[in-house]
Amino acid sequence: MIAMESLPREIMLNILSKLPTPSLLNAKLVSRSWKNLAEDPILIDLHFTHMASNNTNPCLILHGDYPIQNQLYALYLYPHNNNVGLVKSISSPPVPDFNVAASCNGWLCLSNSSKNTFHLYNPFNSDFMELPKSAHDQSSDFCTVLGFGFQAETKEYKILKLSRVSGNVRGHRICGYGPPPNAEILTLGSLTWRSLGQINYDPVQSASQVMVNGRLHWVNWPLRHHHNHRLISFDLSEEKFRLVPCPNSAAGFEGHGYHRLMLVNRGGCLSVVSNINYGSFEIWVMKEYGVRQSWRKEFNISSEIPRELEEEVDPSFKISRLYRRSFTRVVCSMKNGEILLQYKCRTLVAYDPRHGTFTNIKIPGMPNMFEAVAHGGNLNGIDRLLTGL
Repeated sequence: MIAMESLPREIMLNILSKLPTPSLLNAKLVSRSWKNLAEDPILIDLHFTHMASNNTNPCLILHGDYPIQNQLYALYLYPHNNNVGLVKSISSPPVPDFNVAASCNGWLCLSNSSKNTFHLYNPFNSDFMELPKSAHDQSSDFCTVLGFGFQAETKEYKILKLSRVSGNVRGHRICGYGPPPNAEILTLGSLTWRSLGQINYDPVQSASQVMVNGRLHWVNWPLRHHHNHRLISFDLSEEKFRLVPCPNSAAGFEGHGYHRLMLVNRGGCLSVVSNINYGSFEIWVMKEYGVRQSWRKEFNISSEIPRELEEEVDPSFKISRLYRRSFTRVVCSMKNGEILLQYKCRTLVAYDPRHGTFTNIKIPGMPNMFEAVAHGGNLNGIDRLLTGL
């Protein structure tokens, strides 16, 4: 057997670049020479390129809330067997409370709604950056929706922030009242937000924000003048909002209301997930971007109740803020064609559309309550983030 250290450096870097990000972190612990290899800028670039290719599953970030609150875990599922994988507890950002608003090129965009603070965080090297304050961050009376994307032509990262006044209903803070949102945008490297003015759309902040065709996409709350406009986009290059045509009802798309629509990126195409009832979905894919007639219904996913949800819930789970989130959602598509579903923030299930079968995913080390985010892991630092490399 040939020792790894006896191979030419270029070959070693190429081999290590194909490791999942959690495994590459573990490789740094083998020895000092392996640590030096894992921190080589050439390896970091090779690894990022490999992770961004279509040959690997996304690395999932699990934002755990029980038994430890605000703990992050990395979950990598192997491409040919989604029930075999690796879970690694990773460093949490240096803030006491946070929500994961978006993910882009290995960076998480975090928000703390109670303090109106926003951050970028690389969970694999712990690089952390607080975003500048804007005028709307000075008040706790605003609800905020964030968008985070990369403009490939200019190699710039941009954060879009939509702020609208929140209402108070029976002592609870409720969004969706008052005037339409104000839009602001920040190009990383700049110290100030630029105002885009008031907009006539109201995107829903959720894990379903997706980046397709150079645009960020959301499901839209129905405003008085736009009852039927359920999908909107924001062009990072032109910095303009646009309507996105929904599937045609004549083709069989019922829509089921804005609150039951989710968005995913399936094979580089914008896709709408329509939640028909508990655990039952339709998935529509826009084959040609922007063309209404190109929507096709690809899947009908029947209702499924994972075994974990049939078991009696441990009473201690009820302290988790995720406990009452009863919805089911599509997390992402896997490289073997299966679709990853999350049920009630408690379990992951892989759906095989070829055979109509479901497989519960239970990897040792997974938290009991969590939200899953599809993530393209990398080891780049803040300097590369600011320069767009």
